[in-house]
Amino acid sequence: MKKTLSLFLVLMLVVGTLSFAAAEGRTYSFEIVSKGFQSTYWQAVLKGCLEETEKLNTEAGYEMIKFNMVGPDSESDIAVQVNEFESALNASPDAIGLAALDVNALNDNIAAAQAAGIPIIGFDSGVPNAPEGAVYANASTNNYVAGTVVAENLYAKIKDRIMAADAPVRIGEINQDATSESITNRGLGFLDKFIELAAADGIKVAVIGNEKYVGDIQPGAVVEADADVVIEVRVPALTTTELCATEAGVVLNEPDTIAIFGSNQVAAEGIITANEMLGVCGTTDDMIIAVGFDSGTVIKAAVRGGMMYGAVTQSPVGIGKVLIDLLLAVSNGEPVEDTDTGCAFYTVDNIDSDEIAPNLYD
Repeated sequence: MKKTLSLFLVLMLVVGTLSFAAAEGRTYSFEIVSKGFQSTYWQAVLKGCLEETEKLNTEAGYEMIKFNMVGPDSESDIAVQVNEFESALNASPDAIGLAALDVNALNDNIAAAQAAGIPIIGFDSGVPNAPEGAVYANASTNNYVAGTVVAENLYAKIKDRIMAADAPVRIGEINQDATSESITNRGLGFLDKFIELAAADGIKVAVIGNEKYVGDIQPGAVVEADADVVIEVRVPALTTTELCATEAGVVLNEPDTIAIFGSNQVAAEGIITANEMLGVCGTTDDMIIAVGFDSGTVIKAAVRGGMMYGAVTQSPVGIGKVLIDLLLAVSNGEPVEDTDTGCAFYTVDNIDSDEIAPNLYD
């Protein structure tokens, strides 16, 4: 926990100390293509971009930076994002910020940006496997590490319950998709760390369900018949809260389920929606322990009310601020590097703390 929280301190130092050799009177135009605007997470990233732009413009004494941020209505709309990136490229900006839904679908346009000399800065899940040299740096959470943070906190909460069980128990993992870097890395980080922690205590874990997650976990899982814990990974056909709720409801209805994890805001809210009808989640040993990822009004209320045990928060406002800083630096030809913007696990006990509260969004 101490290591995780320190990342927020590093973020603030990065944002507070970066300096730029901008030519006096020069103006900069940035295009930012996000994965979507359907959740308040992306609005928080936008807020960070606006705040950092206002700060830098005030320091410069004139409107030095202008940016345009777009994103599809749904994180399933890959074709829409491709069109938005094409429009961003046609605007001939000084640099482009990109959180890719599907890098393969964007590769031709990314190569075109590279040929035109327009640098790209990734953010959130970034632009994994992009053409070499096209993406100069990423402003993002280390999503694999964030998944391990969830596993550590959930395992500590339910370890005694697993040890005391006289039959195998089930844990659900709800992921909104099996394609984006941020979601898959969180899901895999959770699975790998949970298997590791359980193995250290002599507990055998099997992973079943979605082929992507089952196939990509680190060695250590056992076959279902030999398991003490079965982690069932479910992915909806489309990225919606309603369909995540359907998948969550299947797991919550299983009599051996003791915990469930939703790996982003949409998936976590799907769990909350499913529980509204079932009423099976809570924080005591006779209830299903639910944990989530991200923030938002619905998740915060579920944590405060005891329906959800806790969740990991990123720093979306911080991501937006660092993104603007990196876009400005790369436009000036300055060296840039990947910046981990951090994460932390929050419960009702620390949700209002100085370390957590500034990183939660509505």
